[in-house]
Amino acid sequence: MDNSNNHLTVVKHNNIVEAGYRLSINENRVLLTCISQIDSMGVINSDDKFIVTVQDLIDLIGLDTKNTYKQLELAAKRLYSRSVSINLPDNRLLETRWVSSIEYIPNSGSVELQFSQKIIPYISELRREFTQYRLNNILMFKSNYSIRIYELLVKWDGNTKVVEVDWLKKKFQIEDKYKNIGDLKRKVIDIAITEINQHSDMTVAYTQIKRGRNIVAFKFEYSLKKDKKPKKEKTWHGIPETEVDKLARVGESYPEAGKRIASLKQALGKKS
Repeated sequence: MDNSNNHLTVVKHNNIVEAGYRLSINENRVLLTCISQIDSMGVINSDDKFIVTVQDLIDLIGLDTKNTYKQLELAAKRLYSRSVSINLPDNRLLETRWVSSIEYIPNSGSVELQFSQKIIPYISELRREFTQYRLNNILMFKSNYSIRIYELLVKWDGNTKVVEVDWLKKKFQIEDKYKNIGDLKRKVIDIAITEINQHSDMTVAYTQIKRGRNIVAFKFEYSLKKDKKPKKEKTWHGIPETEVDKLARVGESYPEAGKRIASLKQALGKKS
């Protein structure tokens, strides 16, 4: 993965994180790549276009260059047909599509997406009740359930959480799938736990909660990983990475942001 993309951040309203929807891994990768381009405190509208290119998928995810555009095109087409169910106050339920339009541009190996009007308040102008994480923490996951569980753990922001099996299946829209609890554990939970531990900034384990002989809930225990040895902070054009993180513009790489900030500081120094 290209280190220049390490600062890209996904920010979503908590209601989206706990919404009911089902996506493939590539559909979610396309969606999250677009969301990471948004200034979460800024304003967007349904006319704004967000571009995902083949090169993005190669740089960010490390996909094989063979048939990458076909994978991107297929993921975008399927994403266009997907909906999401969001719980609202007063026991209301909003069902909306993620995107309102997709334009395919094979000559440049890209697609352009526009978010639906109803989804925009959940990915922009966010001041409270939101979940955020680095995009690169989930890009190496092979299962979409790993992304969903990782996002939920970040949203809950603690070290333990009990989750009912029926609630989890409803949010993942797999009520009619994995009716055998062993299949659910093996094909959803265990894979997610393994991928989160291997590829993200988090360590997680789980135990089963039974009612009689039936497993009715899972108890997740999780924490952020700690580096065994303190690392010297990386700099970009002499600017510490933490400072670049704070001052980088949306879509700006580390080298670009570092160069711009260094030039600005140099100009200010000359004026003083």
